[in-house]
Amino acid sequence: MIVPSSEFQKNFGHFKELAQREPVTVTSNGRESVVLISAAEFAELCQLREERAKPVDPKLVDREFRKRAEERAEIHREVLEGLSR
Repeated sequence: MIVPSSEFQKNFGHFKELAQREPVTVTSNGRESVVLISAAEFAELCQLREERAKPVDPKLVDREFRKRAEERAEIHREVLEGLSR
């Protein structure tokens, strides 16, 4: 839901409850200013940010890439074999 800041200020309680179910975007002068989300949603976003910030072992990335490439190759094996002739 998108709401002007003036309406948000007048009905904060209503929008606080609504934010438990969906993000509430507050606009100021017609432009998005802030987004009100539930504490659970915020915690989930923080967790995702932390996970993305962790260093990744290049060996795991390489293994995952090879696995996915092999899966894709198997799906298209006949076409690939035809092209290699």
